Formats: sequence, C-alpha cells, structure tokens
Amino acid sequence: MYPARRVPQAMLMGLLLPLAGCRMLAAPFLLWSPEPTKEVQAVYAYLPNKKVCTLIWVEADTLFEYPNVQLELSEFLNNSLKPQIRGISFVPPRRVVEYQRRNPDWKREHPTAIGVRFGADRVLMVEITRYTTREPDSPHLYRGHIHANVKVYDPGYPNTRPVNDRIEIETAFPPEGAGEWGSTDRSIRRSTMEAFAAETARKFYDHKIKVR
Repeated sequence: MYPARRVPQAMLMGLLLPLAGCRMLAAPFLLWSPEPTKEVQAVYAYLPNKKVCTLIWVEADTLFEYPNVQLELSEFLNNSLKPQIRGISFVPPRRVVEYQRRNPDWKREHPTAIGVRFGADRVLMVEITRYTTREPDSPHLYRGHIHANVKVYDPGYPNTRPVNDRIEIETAFPPEGAGEWGSTDRSIRRSTMEAFAAETARKFYDHKIKVR
C-alpha cells in the first residue's frame, strides 16, 4: 500500500478560492436581479380615451353610517384609474353624488340612462355589498373589508346588459390581520378604500405581478 499523498495547504487554498470567488460574484447578481413577474391582462381594456361616469351603489345602512362613502369611493377609484389609462376622463363625482341625493329612486334607473344624462361613454357601476372597519367575530379589532361587484355599461346601447365579464373585488386591510394598536376607524377606512380602488383599477389595464 502506498501512503496517501497530502495536498499541500497552499495548493488546496488555491483550488478553493476561485470557487468562493464565483459564489461571491454571483451573490450580488442574485440580490440585485429583478424579481420574476408575469403579465396579467385587463378584464376590460376599453376605457382609454373614454369619459367615465363612476356610479357607487351602497346599502342604506352603510350610507346612513358613512354619508360620504359614495363620493369618497368615486374619488379614490378615479384617482387610481387616471394615471394608468391613457386619455380617460370622468364625470365630476360631486355631480353624480348630488344627482343620487336629489333622486332617491335613481337605483331604478338603468345605468345606461344615467350615463346618457351625464354625457358619459361608459358607466362604471360599483355595487358595494360589504363595507366595514371591524372584524366580524371581533368587533373591538379594526380591519377594513370591502366587497363589491363591478360592472361596465355602454350608454350607446340603452337598457342593455353590462359589456364586461363579471368582476368581483374582495379587499381586506390590513391584509395580514387586525390593525396595529392605536389604529382609528378613519385611518383604517381610508387605507381600505385606497387598497380597494387600486385593486379595482388593475382590472382595467394590463399589469405585472410578482411570481412567488
């Protein structure tokens, strides 16, 4: 038997250093390389260069507790859509809300008729079926919830069905759980509406999301 040959320490270090160097060079690439994303197409992509009438429907109890909810949601949603969709414009939300307040039976009107009244190319009908700032089973914990069905109508075709596929939005804020200690109804409500508006707006333009 021949005795095992020992590799000199200097030679061993010479072999290992290039490997370590490759890993060190790769580390910044892994840290700085962009996260993988995928393209998500709009559910309804025909709002560019259109004048939109945003119409918010809420239940009577919600409107009683939050009298300005229609105006607030309209403004948040319009502000989320405007920078993302080329040439889009809006009927001033205050005009729409004032009409709703002056006409308690506006819900019986077809959305296309309201669109014609305001000279809109499209009516964005947002039916809010849930609007709360507390956890259902823990009313002492602040967490916003908004659930809505979103429909688009073309006033050029009176009394017709929505022109878009069904859009259902379910937003919770904070998404992970109840709000931090010291959160207020007002702050939670504002953040929830911002999150809801952003999520709804993304249904109307192509965008990218991170791939986990």
